Amino acid sequence: MKILVVDDSIVYRTQIVKFLRASLPEAEFVTAGDGVAGLAKYLEEKPDVTLLDLLMPGMNGQEVLKKIKEANPEARVIVLTADIQKFIEAEVRELGAWTFLHKPITREKAEQVAQLIKGA
Repeated sequence: MKILVVDDSIVYRTQIVKFLRASLPEAEFVTAGDGVAGLAKYLEEKPDVTLLDLLMPGMNGQEVLKKIKEANPEARVIVLTADIQKFIEAEVRELGAWTFLHKPITREKAEQVAQLIKGA
């Protein structure tokens, strides 16, 4: 299983991978630090699941999500963000996000994500 983590914060990227690796040791992790690189990695790597931040420089998460879903309508994208506005959550769900999680990412949230991935 391949998991792509797209977040402009290296701290969050590292933390998410660390937490998920504990529950998904067989997974291969690929990371990107912005939306443009994230979309390129998605198209190149074709991950099973993508964890995507919304607030990033250049191409934001909504734009990346839209382009990922255009390339693969079945793509499983989990949106991670510190933005807690309800309309943002509704927007990304409408764009096709698999699920939506609020930052900060804790071990418990990572375990929930791992269980969701395992159950898919």
